[in-house]
Amino acid sequence: MRPYFTADLHLHTSRGSADSNLSLQDLIDRAEAIGIGAVCITEHDNIWDLKELSQLAAGKSVTYLRGMEVTTEMGHVGVFGLGEYVGGIYKLAELRRVVDRAGGVMIANHPFRYKLDPRFSFINPDHEPIDIDHPERAAKLEIIQSCDAIEVLNGACSEEENLFALKVARALNKAEVAGSDSHSANSIGVVTTLFLNPVSSTEELIDAIKARSSRAGRGLLNGSVAPFDLP
Repeated sequence: MRPYFTADLHLHTSRGSADSNLSLQDLIDRAEAIGIGAVCITEHDNIWDLKELSQLAAGKSVTYLRGMEVTTEMGHVGVFGLGEYVGGIYKLAELRRVVDRAGGVMIANHPFRYKLDPRFSFINPDHEPIDIDHPERAAKLEIIQSCDAIEVLNGACSEEENLFALKVARALNKAEVAGSDSHSANSIGVVTTLFLNPVSSTEELIDAIKARSSRAGRGLLNGSVAPFDLP
């Protein structure tokens, strides 16, 4: 038995995200094959109907949960606990208000993707380059301050971007999570969030993240799961 319960908190299907080629059947087949504990479907700015998700999960060994990746003016935020997209949540402050009211949780998804290269500083909200030697400064960014957790390990980010996100999370003692950001079958579970106890519902997932009992990890696909840590 693996020492961790593994969950992929970030992936998109062709059913709800136009930029994905991951079909539902491929998702189910792959998730069952790799032996992951839970998969969270987080479509762009929309969320699965609970009844549809229940039908998908029926009789499966993998737990299927629903979330949403909300596009805000400050970046992408993974959200768990909402039942639908709410008008105005493209504004980070309004998203925080709505999620708090619902008892949910917010995750800063891939917060430093492309942002460590000074040549791309124009994509930063404040148009300033991020100094990789000072994670405590990046910790003051509004999106980092506003979220409950940081996606410190994203399957589509560079190692440098992921390690910097981990440093920022540690500077603030924020919850650490991981997601493959998969848009196709082969990358599902390439990185995973690790829990000591099984997570079988969105409520349990939210509670575990708020309690900071999650870690980012990788190795599921080669049978050697280990936490992601600083070198």
